[in-house]
Order: sequence, then C-alpha cells, then structure tokens
Amino acid sequence: MKNPSRSLVLFALAIASIAYGNVLLKQGMTRFNALTAAGTPAAPAVWHTPQLPAGAALMLVQFACTLTLFKWGWDASVVIPVLGLCYVAMGVMGKWLLGEPVNSLRWLGIFLITAGVFFVARSSVPGKPG
Repeated sequence: MKNPSRSLVLFALAIASIAYGNVLLKQGMTRFNALTAAGTPAAPAVWHTPQLPAGAALMLVQFACTLTLFKWGWDASVVIPVLGLCYVAMGVMGKWLLGEPVNSLRWLGIFLITAGVFFVARSSVPGKPG
C-alpha cells in the first residue's frame, strides 16, 4: 500500500526523529562526560542526562517508521537512500543547534546526498515505470 501522502509524512517523521535523536545523544553524551569527569558515577549521571533516553526513543520512532514503510511495500533501495536526507538535517542542526563547524566540503557532500536522494526518489514514482 504505497500511499504517497502518508508515506511522505512517515519519511519526514523518520528523518526528523533520527536527526533530532542524534542531536540529543550528542548533547547528552557531552553532559554525561562532564558529570562523570566531575566524579558522578555512571548510573546517576545517566539519570541526570535526560537527553540520552529521549534521543534513544527518537531513534526507536525512526525504526518504527522504517519498518512501516517496508510493510507498505517500499523497496529498501528507496527507503534507505531517502532516509539519507537525515544528513542534510544533521548538517543544519549540527551548525545551528550544536555550534559545530560545517565547512564548504561538508555542504558539498550534503548537496550530493540530496541530489542522489532526488534521483532515487524519482525512480520510484507510483504509476511511472522505473
């Protein structure tokens, strides 16, 4: 059941959840490392780092979306490359939410990923041979 509009929502949710989940994990591990370096034992440090379970939960959302897309009949050769758009989201979030440097070579790579996703997605348009 390849319903394009429902699938588009699921693709977007999967991409957003994995990208933001990764941001939360990065923030959580930074906080966790600071806590453990200050002498907090690991278990209490995790308890005081809510970004870690939140990030893991968002990764589970992405996993459920991916499984649903497979269940709906989408090919892995389409689903996985389209989910590669999370690299675009990570480039943007890394720069503006995490303050990481994203140089022109990384932006070029992100552009090439986007172009590749476009070609893969066009090869699987419902009703067109492909």
